[in-house]
Order: sequence, then C-alpha cells, then structure tokens
Amino acid sequence: MFKIYLKIITRSLLVSLSGVFVVDYFFHLFFSDPMETPPYFMSKATLYFVFSVIFLLIIKLDKNEFLKVAIGGVIVASIWGAYYNILPTIFDYYPFGISLRDLTFLGMGLFGTGLAFGTVHTLSFICGHYFSKSIVK
Repeated sequence: MFKIYLKIITRSLLVSLSGVFVVDYFFHLFFSDPMETPPYFMSKATLYFVFSVIFLLIIKLDKNEFLKVAIGGVIVASIWGAYYNILPTIFDYYPFGISLRDLTFLGMGLFGTGLAFGTVHTLSFICGHYFSKSIVK
C-alpha cells in the first residue's frame, strides 16, 4: 500500500513540475506580456500537485484514459482560472499583481487571452500526466 501512495505522490510531483515549470512557463515566457511572477508559478504548481494527488487517488484510468485526463485538465484549469481571474475580479484583489485584463497572449484581447491560457493550462496537466506516466511505471 505504501508503494502505491509513494507512486501517486511521485507522479503528482512530476505532473506539477513538468506541467507548470516546463509547458506553462515556456508558453508564458514566449507568448504572454508581461511575464508572470515566480509566486504565480509556485502557487499553480501547488494546486496542480494537490489536484493530481486527488485525481490519481480517485479516477481509475483503465478505460478512456485520455478523455479522463483531458477532463481533469479542464477541471484543474477552471479551478485555477476561477482562483486567479474570476475571484480577483469580483473582489478587486489580485494575488500576484497581474490581472487577466493586464495580460495578453500574442495581443489577442481579453477573451482570446483567457481562452488561450485556459487551453495552455489544460495542456499543462495533460502533458504533465503523460510525462509522469512515462517516467514512473
């Protein structure tokens, strides 16, 4: 039983690190203006880690794995979007100093930027999941 939990923790850590600090970081680095802050990436990595632990504990990936992982990616990206964009807009508080309306993804405007980053955050989870699966068997 201990080995199963250790495997889940290790895989979740890999999902978090590779998804956030590789996929998401480089999308922000190359396509967004201004660049996000280090606390932004640290808090997102924490959310992805916690979500991945819960996801791997609850979801059985025997059948329709990609669909389940994609839905998990959409859910975690939505949670992050609510925390980072929707709640701050409602309460006029921006935890990292940059609101979505002050950020641009290739100059796409508010809706395009939100859609682009929602897609990137979903891809971060999916890529992180499959990277961790390839490392930890």
